[in-house]
Amino acid sequence: MKSLVTGCNKQIMKKIGLILLSFVLILFSCDHDKEIRHLLNSRIPNEIIDGAYKAGETADEQYVPLLLKNAADGREGSSLHFALLTVYSVKMFALERILHVSPPHPFWKIKTPPDSVNIKFYSALWQKTSRRK
Repeated sequence: MKSLVTGCNKQIMKKIGLILLSFVLILFSCDHDKEIRHLLNSRIPNEIIDGAYKAGETADEQYVPLLLKNAADGREGSSLHFALLTVYSVKMFALERILHVSPPHPFWKIKTPPDSVNIKFYSALWQKTSRRK
């Protein structure tokens, strides 16, 4: 009888543990999403670059509209972490990772100026992709 009660308690504890873990992961995910959105909507190049990089790491399509917003921003990062990177180049990198398609022109060279062809390419691709959903 005692082993039956102990077995039930273990199962209940496992379920409670899984529920708590799920709750913590959801909270972390919401905070991470808020942080990325805040960074992408910033006016500070270092923050936008950080947000674009993090958005690309998630590979989540929800960030595509924010990445396309002001995609032609050629400002460079000023911190050591983002030196020689432009808002444009990191946004193109993130779009490439999220949409799994390379743009027509290279963008990852140091100090590459914004290329309207690449921006139009990703804008058109996003319009086609989002209409299907």
